[in-house]
Amino acid sequence: MNRGEFTDGRAAVYWAAPMLLGLLLMFGGTLGGAALLSSSVLGQRFAALAAYVPLAIGSFAASFWGARRAPAHKLPMGLLIGILLLGCLFLLGLTLRDAPFIAPAAGLTSGITLTASLLGACSGAAAKKKKRRK
Repeated sequence: MNRGEFTDGRAAVYWAAPMLLGLLLMFGGTLGGAALLSSSVLGQRFAALAAYVPLAIGSFAASFWGARRAPAHKLPMGLLIGILLLGCLFLLGLTLRDAPFIAPAAGLTSGITLTASLLGACSGAAAKKKKRRK
């Protein structure tokens, strides 16, 4: 059996938990930023920062953890998780909010998400796993 082959059915969905973590960090961080903005703890000049920092942290964490959990081809799998996360954000934004598609905002969101997921995938693929004692 090759290193990249799965041995059980659970290993085939190793990307689901990092995706959920990324979405949770993005939405939770955005909700926290909105709460800080509405309570006037943060000024209005930090509104964009309160939206884009959770986006970057969520995509970095999801790609990092996805690259760490991948059985083989760690870097492409970490990037794939970042791309899937971006697709989920666009799908949720267009269907649930019924928001119009705005190209500059979509480009900025894509750039932040893909850059953070590239950094997360590179660092997750390069990280060494601890050896377990038997």
